[in-house]
Amino acid sequence: EVKPLIQMFTGDEEVSPMYTMMINMKIRGLLNQTIPPAKATLYAMGMAKLFVLEIGPLITALLLSGRIGGSYAGEVATMQSTAQNKLLLTLGVSPVAWTFVPSLYASLL
Repeated sequence: EVKPLIQMFTGDEEVSPMYTMMINMKIRGLLNQTIPPAKATLYAMGMAKLFVLEIGPLITALLLSGRIGGSYAGEVATMQSTAQNKLLLTLGVSPVAWTFVPSLYASLL
């Protein structure tokens, strides 16, 4: 309600409808100029928060799993090329259990 504000500034008891209409138009114009940039700013802040809180850990997990997977692939390839897998099978130990179980226990800690 803008009538009390108009009364305060003009000092008149009766406020003309023309004053009210002009002030309403001015306020609407100001809001139409102010609100869209504010919405855009809020949207940008939301997207930044999304990237930091959601996509950041996802990319980190993907990179970390790729690095760990490459490490396991290298270890298995080295064991295969030096015939360690055949040795483990001769000793009665599963090569999968030999390479994977210690890492599983370490991840549980």
